[in-house]
Amino acid sequence: MSDRIYENYSQAPSASEGTMPQDIQAEKSILSAMIFSPEVLEECVVALDESDFYLYSHKAIFRAINDLFDKGKPIDPISLADHLRSEGNLDKVGGPSYLLDLGSANFSLASWQNHVEILHRDATLRAIIEASSKICALAFDAPEDTKEVVDSAENLLHKVTNREIGDSFSDLSTVMGDLFTELGEACQNPESNLGVATGYKMIDTSLQGMRPGQMIVIGARPGVGKTSFALNLATNAAAHGASVAFFSLEMSKTEIAQRLLSAQARIPLSAIRGASIKDDQWNTIIDAINDLSNLDIMIDDTPGTTVTEIRAKARRMLKDKENALVMVDYLQLLSPPSGGHRADSRATEVSEMSRGIKIMAKDLECPVIALSQLNRNVTDRKGQRPQLSDLRESGSIEQDADVVILLDRSMTEEEADRPDRPDMNVTDFIIAKNRSGPLNIVPLVFLPGSTKFVEMSRESV
Repeated sequence: MSDRIYENYSQAPSASEGTMPQDIQAEKSILSAMIFSPEVLEECVVALDESDFYLYSHKAIFRAINDLFDKGKPIDPISLADHLRSEGNLDKVGGPSYLLDLGSANFSLASWQNHVEILHRDATLRAIIEASSKICALAFDAPEDTKEVVDSAENLLHKVTNREIGDSFSDLSTVMGDLFTELGEACQNPESNLGVATGYKMIDTSLQGMRPGQMIVIGARPGVGKTSFALNLATNAAAHGASVAFFSLEMSKTEIAQRLLSAQARIPLSAIRGASIKDDQWNTIIDAINDLSNLDIMIDDTPGTTVTEIRAKARRMLKDKENALVMVDYLQLLSPPSGGHRADSRATEVSEMSRGIKIMAKDLECPVIALSQLNRNVTDRKGQRPQLSDLRESGSIEQDADVVILLDRSMTEEEADRPDRPDMNVTDFIIAKNRSGPLNIVPLVFLPGSTKFVEMSRESV
């Protein structure tokens, strides 16, 4: 069978020792429930992985369902059959009749959660067997120095234990180590029809708020402060009544919380990280933590996640919340769809992920902000002001985005002294693309100690 996982190991169990842990009926039940119910589908694309299925045919069907979900296409037996046929897998999974049988077995909705647990259990047991087989093979061929073997064995077992990790997002108050304070009804904002507010008056005037379905890209060179600005934006949006789902692929929850606390309390980040808080600063720290804990911000710091996983998680995190915002830090750290075909270049992969983010914004009916790195050649250009073409690895980011914002800041005193560069600690907020309004440049003052951006009084360019 094509699913066998021990064919390269002489120590693998023989057929006489029993079959691999599996439950084919549970696998069929889960696939049926995913086809029949959009709610079950959204849960299962996060809760399950291709490796949770034992049969090759079920792996292929699950992968096809994920591909259609990722592209925002309807999921039914006919659409699945067409997709599988295009990949040359339709006959391998049992043909259209097998898919029709799956689509009609709606009894699976009654106990799909229990069947998910069954699949997890059997997949974990198979993973343990596989890891044991590999460890056994390593032990037989071990060199004199066994440290490498022990390290490899620990890594193999660690991968198995990671399967048992549950939801990875947390309320911000939990991250802060304080009790979560439930939000009351958000005060009615007379300008709420303009979308989610950024908290910066001149920026909101230009953007008319961040609207549902918009893909907003914020690009900057490394070190300019795009993550800091995104966190300022998240805090401001939440303070205006929005619910924010923040996906951090680069920093941990603790690092995010430290930055938020530094910006809110106006206390240097170095003091918070170094635990060098002065006696007269503790009241400010407590007030800032209480204020932040009352904001509806949720953080997920799962590394290497995909757009599909983010969309499914965000739907669950923001369920029944009318004024919502999704933030992804940052686009180039996203992983391609799991189990899908590998793109011929990184630029193609980034293009697919960019398109996936745009689909997510429309599907979730909320603005999605994606941070993006800029190409390094911006530093070699005279003037060094970033342009749309500097968006890293893919021109499709510019095409898919409804709004593109580029941050420009002088990194040294020498650079700031030049007439064509921003003053020191001034960041130009360049609205380089805006489908719904004018282009503009809004100057912001960056407070490097507390990683906070504040608006300054100066005419826009």
